[in-house]
Amino acid sequence: MKAAIFSTLCLLAICSPARAQGDPQIYKPGNGVTAPKLLKEVKAEYPPEAMKAGVAGIVKMECVVQTDGTPSDIRVVAPLDPTVDAAAIQALKGWKFSPGQKDGQAVPVLVQVEMSFTTVRGPHLGSTDVFRSGPGITLPKLVHETKPSYSATARNAGVQGNVVLDCVILTDGTVGDVRVSKPLDSDLDAEAIRTVRQWKFTPGEKEGQAVPVQVSVELTFTLR
Repeated sequence: MKAAIFSTLCLLAICSPARAQGDPQIYKPGNGVTAPKLLKEVKAEYPPEAMKAGVAGIVKMECVVQTDGTPSDIRVVAPLDPTVDAAAIQALKGWKFSPGQKDGQAVPVLVQVEMSFTTVRGPHLGSTDVFRSGPGITLPKLVHETKPSYSATARNAGVQGNVVLDCVILTDGTVGDVRVSKPLDSDLDAEAIRTVRQWKFTPGEKEGQAVPVQVSVELTFTLR
């Protein structure tokens, strides 16, 4: 069984948690606050027991990126499995960012991080492939599409262009792992990922059997 783990930094509009008097203010991206940028990513270790049990999905976490670029106050907001959740937290502790800023000064910024844990088994015994376009492969076909929204920050900044994503379409037609291969803007990249995860496909096939297929998806953001 092959394990694939992808991580996505989502800079979303998250309400700041309550803070005690005297604690530094925690910001969120937008309204003059720049988002942290990921400099170093540590991949999570897939717990063997979870992999053996076929546990797969997404762990969503929140953390505060401090002024020195380290993540703190990590908490799971959408759990998957206790052992997988713990592995995701442990990996995130090793990440390093350039901190967010406000008025040219580094400030603590609250962000959301998604880690996708996927076990893939192909159509033949012993196969662990995610297939790509090629001879004998029928590509997935889009049957349900939702449109992305513009973030206020990107709209006010006049950001336009394309976000290109690499996606794995699973055998049930849902979207599995998603990675940004051509970024545009942190807010719009996150919105593109959120949007594509809601899409539905007819699955790709090999020799008449549904198989996981990697495809490239391009979303265009245009101000009108």
